Amino acid sequence: MMLRTLLLGLLATVTPPAAQAAGAPATVDLSAGQSLDEAYRQEFGLCDAKDRFRGHRVHGCRNDPNAVTALRRLPDGTIAYVSKLAVDLDGSPFACSPKHGAMDQCPTALMLPDGRGGEVPVDADRIPYVVIPWEGPSDVEGQFTALTGVKAGDFGYVVHDGVTVPVIVADTGPFEKLGEGSIALHRALGRELCAKRNTAGVCVRVVDPMESIQGDVVTVLFPGSARDDLTPATIARTIPVEVALLRAQASHRRNG
Repeated sequence: MMLRTLLLGLLATVTPPAAQAAGAPATVDLSAGQSLDEAYRQEFGLCDAKDRFRGHRVHGCRNDPNAVTALRRLPDGTIAYVSKLAVDLDGSPFACSPKHGAMDQCPTALMLPDGRGGEVPVDADRIPYVVIPWEGPSDVEGQFTALTGVKAGDFGYVVHDGVTVPVIVADTGPFEKLGEGSIALHRALGRELCAKRNTAGVCVRVVDPMESIQGDVVTVLFPGSARDDLTPATIARTIPVEVALLRAQASHRRNG
């Protein structure tokens, strides 16, 4: 705990915001892991082809395929999957404004205390976060969490085209969709999707169409890593420090 506190203080004083999003390059050896449930993984492919998932008719997979080519538990206990990366705006000022898109929502699955007895969402325009499947009929709702142990609030990192970004699981989506991240995550990966900001720096218009990264995005998550002390003021600087510590611990388990 003392080391974590020291690292947080150091990062807050010497690390500029742009650098806080960047992590050390990671190489994820998927071959070393074990398939969690191949039949479950293949359902995402079925959805991509036929808009069906475990017997349920759904919409949107064929137009924006999940492209889930791997879903594995690695030897260090982390969960890794390879997929596309759609864009989530939830929790951002844009999503909370009257001009939001039809699919945008102001709340996020992970809510943070506002210091006044209430809660605020995790800002998709400021915080690199990922989305996990959850909502759906009772026979499929929460299956991803039941299978992986990953919940809202857990930490991880995303790797694409040689860039590694520390993230937090801050939102949930439909049970049939895997591979989605905040607009801040896309920015950290080199994609600026805000088309216009006002004088206060708030995004007031996003690019249209809002396209996904089509595939080969690796997401690694640490089940059970959530913390209950995050606030809007600390979450941005906590994520990279926490992920660095979790990666170091995972490396020690692999090599120990």
